[in-house]
This record gives sequence, structure tokens and C-alpha cells, in this order.
Amino acid sequence: MNIKSLLQRIQNTFNPQEELQDEVVVKFLQVLESIREEEMSCSEMYAHIDEFVEREVNSNDAKKIMPLIQEHIDMCPDCCDEYEALLSVLEHTKE
Repeated sequence: MNIKSLLQRIQNTFNPQEELQDEVVVKFLQVLESIREEEMSCSEMYAHIDEFVEREVNSNDAKKIMPLIQEHIDMCPDCCDEYEALLSVLEHTKE
């Protein structure tokens, strides 16, 4: 199954009468490409990790508000270690 067929199946669930145009498929692919470019570097993550961990400890909404940081932590072992260390310090300080 190609991307256009997949998108057409999705489109048909909302509006079964319309044929999906090639321009729509191209736009969709451009959006996917831009999302991939939004990946965060380690240095960008370190600039925001303290805020992320504070939100995690205080309100548990960090993953919703800062999803790129959570995604980076999930994919980068070094940053995950940094996150876990900072989280541990803040949790013990809070007690």
C-alpha cells in the first residue's frame, strides 16, 4: 500500500465522495518532513531539562507541555541519565 492509498482510506472515513488530490499528499509529506526536523539536540534539551523536571515533579504535565524533550529523553541514553539524576535530586529535595 502506498502513502496516497493510505491517505485516501483515511480521507474516505471523513468524506467518502472526494478523490484525494496529489497536492494533498505532497503537503502531508512536507508536514511529516518538518516534524522530523523538529528533533531536539542534546544542547537544546539541556537548556530546558530543569524546567521539564520541575514540571514533572510538581504537576505531572511535562510530557504534554514539552513533548520534544520527552521524545529526546526516550531516544538519548546520555540525556536520559541526566534527566533521571536531576529528577532524583528534585524528588529527594521535595521530601
